[in-house]
Amino acid sequence: MMNTKSTIASPDPALQFLFSTFGILTWLSTVTKLPQDSAMTLGIIEICLGTGAFAGSILALIRGDLHANVNLVLSVILGFSGGITQIVMVQSNRMGIPFHPWISAVIILLGGLFVTAILPLMTCMPLYEFLSHVFVALGFLGSSIGMLASLPWLHMAGAWCLLLFGITGMYYGISLMYRAAGRRIPQGPTLAQLMGEVEQRPEQGSGNGRD
Repeated sequence: MMNTKSTIASPDPALQFLFSTFGILTWLSTVTKLPQDSAMTLGIIEICLGTGAFAGSILALIRGDLHANVNLVLSVILGFSGGITQIVMVQSNRMGIPFHPWISAVIILLGGLFVTAILPLMTCMPLYEFLSHVFVALGFLGSSIGMLASLPWLHMAGAWCLLLFGITGMYYGISLMYRAAGRRIPQGPTLAQLMGEVEQRPEQGSGNGRD
């Protein structure tokens, strides 16, 4: 059974679900031409998801989880910035006002640079979860640069990276729920473990040569 003690439980499983939903919805809105009403609904949903992710990130920070800083950044970029931009874009189109999401693109670019800069700190995570952060970094960089430089193919590539982020993040969230219930599902090796094996092999080979 899951732990039902009166302590503050980790919000990480729910956060992973929220961020995975962000990634998948962003991909969907990029690869398909959404009608105006659906685009408006998407913006409102993103703000709602961002509110939940923001609250969960604050709760995780209170619990002393430093990784919640990353979640806090993601909640602002994917939730509030993305949702508000989506709503403003729909209203601008209805009013016939030219709109370019360059402000949102700059925020996404900064988020991509931030996640990229802290990737070396995540080598102790399972490899697929490390790759999930790589995907979101590439997704942010590709989407933002694609919008700023008017490169649709790069924007599309960024959306596909966010889809991969959503899929891997969903698996990680499910694994956290299993862990909370005292059960585990396969996680695979960490990047640090794989790098350690690669570093040990040349040393073993040189040792045999000396013998």
